[in-house]
Amino acid sequence: MALTKIGDAGMPAGSVLQVVQKHLVNTQESTNSTSFVNTSLTQAITPSSTSSKILVTVSTQSVTSSSGDFGLYGLNRSISGGSAGELGTGENFAANAQSGNWQTIHISFLDSPSTTAATTYTLRFKSYAGSNYVYHGWGSGKDGSSQIMILTEIAG
Repeated sequence: MALTKIGDAGMPAGSVLQVVQKHLVNTQESTNSTSFVNTSLTQAITPSSTSSKILVTVSTQSVTSSSGDFGLYGLNRSISGGSAGELGTGENFAANAQSGNWQTIHISFLDSPSTTAATTYTLRFKSYAGSNYVYHGWGSGKDGSSQIMILTEIAG
């Protein structure tokens, strides 16, 4: 009986081939830009096949400096250090409410990069109206927040 290694072409569609994670703690970033700006939550993965899918999962925290504005979140992808492109044609994947209270943001997106080159995903954020600052992540020390990006390669 031959053994099949993870990443071999013989893995059935839907099999998990690899998982990588970026975990940030005690990191806070802010913007009042109405155009997307990169956060520090970024992670690379090198797919083993051009037919692989990449499941991008993000968990973070967000707040606006006061009510009357809200933060919007998106994702982009860059292949082998090339120019970055917005996933989902630049749509907003998540938003915080106009409450002025911290909220947890969760994003899941299944991408088809069609490459075996290093592929980097980055969480981006912006202010809807630009009238207030949007904050991403909070705190320091043991009371700081965790921001997580998990990239899962799935056989196509």
